[in-house]
Amino acid sequence: MKSEVFIPEKSDIMPSKKLFLYRAGFKGRQIEMDDVMKENINSIYLHGLRIARPKLFYKTFRIDEVPEQVIPGIFEGTKRITIFVSTLGYEIDEEIERLFEEGKVLKANLLDAWGSEAVEALNERFDAKLRARNGKGTMRFSPGYGDVDIRVNFDILDLLGVVEVVSDRKTGILRPRKSTTCLIGWYDRDV
Repeated sequence: MKSEVFIPEKSDIMPSKKLFLYRAGFKGRQIEMDDVMKENINSIYLHGLRIARPKLFYKTFRIDEVPEQVIPGIFEGTKRITIFVSTLGYEIDEEIERLFEEGKVLKANLLDAWGSEAVEALNERFDAKLRARNGKGTMRFSPGYGDVDIRVNFDILDLLGVVEVVSDRKTGILRPRKSTTCLIGWYDRDV
């Protein structure tokens, strides 16, 4: 079963600057930043937007079409399940590695934080689109939390026919690193 593909706009991956800075270590307090730090933050934010290649793969299944090990216990009573995989692409990973290799640790860490928040912003915006279309559903859920083993990422990618993102079968870790798998269960409307 091949998944559908959604190519988001750059605006779909724009994280809140507050969340980006929080993830980068600027934790909840007013911090005095000099002009150099502000320039680093702003340039990395824009650089991330330029080099990210966001893509999302998704499909909605009847609940009985999905392997049991993929379905969280909290989805009990749902009739359908949307599974999606979001990614920013390999360019972000490669740029973070290049910055580290060049000794630009601040910029590498900022870009890493930006990428984490950008993929989450994409997930939140796609989640909202799904809810507008599908009605009442569960919380968005990712393997590795609760009762679903992170190693089912491998099964999810296989189920959706996704080859642009890969999962280590033993650890469930995804590549590119700024990628996620997500599930939402739907209570109403039969397929």
